Amino acid sequence: MTAPPTPRDPRNGDLKKEVEYLRKLNLALLTLLEKKGVLSETEVQTVLRAAHRAAYPPKPPQPVGPAMLGTRWVKAEDQES
Repeated sequence: MTAPPTPRDPRNGDLKKEVEYLRKLNLALLTLLEKKGVLSETEVQTVLRAAHRAAYPPKPPQPVGPAMLGTRWVKAEDQES
């Protein structure tokens, strides 16, 4: 039997190199499909935009300022006993 693969440590450069390689490979494939006429420029841009949104989801909206003058937002860790 073969041994299970060892998990990669994200602190070393292996994971970053692999992610960068996959990003470039996917970009090359999309470019090739566009040049061959399989995908339009709009379709390629849509795929890239969707991938970017999946990788970097939008941050939740922050609360707006205090409701009344003289009040402020307090987080649980900011409260004094």
